[in-house]
Amino acid sequence: MITAFVLLKVKRGGELGITDSIKKMAEVQDVSLLYGEYDAILKIKSKTMESLQDFLVNKLRKVDGIDKTATLISNNPT
Repeated sequence: MITAFVLLKVKRGGELGITDSIKKMAEVQDVSLLYGEYDAILKIKSKTMESLQDFLVNKLRKVDGIDKTATLISNNPT
């Protein structure tokens, strides 16, 4: 199982609406709003790198209002 953290920058004022819709996605384990350069962080669980890529490219990045993402893949084996 792969764990990844995704940082999001969203359009001004859209944080709550976007995070509410993202929480419903099966791959998303947790969503937290942030203060600073990024607006939110997601914890993602995926079975393979291919399924992680599919989630990022075909689901997450197609959400209207997301301006930028940065994905960090965890090296923690548990």
